[in-house]
Amino acid sequence: MWSDTAIKWWTNIVNFFLRVNHDATTSVMNNRPTGDADLHAVIWGACAVLVAIAWTTHRKRFVALALLAIWTIFVEITQPWFTDLRARQSSDLIGNVVGIGIVVAVIQLAHMRKSVAK
Repeated sequence: MWSDTAIKWWTNIVNFFLRVNHDATTSVMNNRPTGDADLHAVIWGACAVLVAIAWTTHRKRFVALALLAIWTIFVEITQPWFTDLRARQSSDLIGNVVGIGIVVAVIQLAHMRKSVAK
């Protein structure tokens, strides 16, 4: 029944917020031993697309994307300082940089194609 699904859903939410000193990555790592680098690539790639849309000139896009990459490195390194729920993972950092790197590569190819067409 629907009510059973809703009760299970709310129970999972409450259990998530009531757990103490339990890594947020534990459930992911149990289900995906290889990690979640692909998810990091998608999320930070989407952020990079938004940053690229926000800036109109080629140079400003690259500066903004470089700053975004630096930000992801900072966030990944300093996670243990701000929360007990996350830990440093090199695979996460690689996923972050790969996601941004793919967007940078696409932008660069589009820019080169546009330059040749002129």
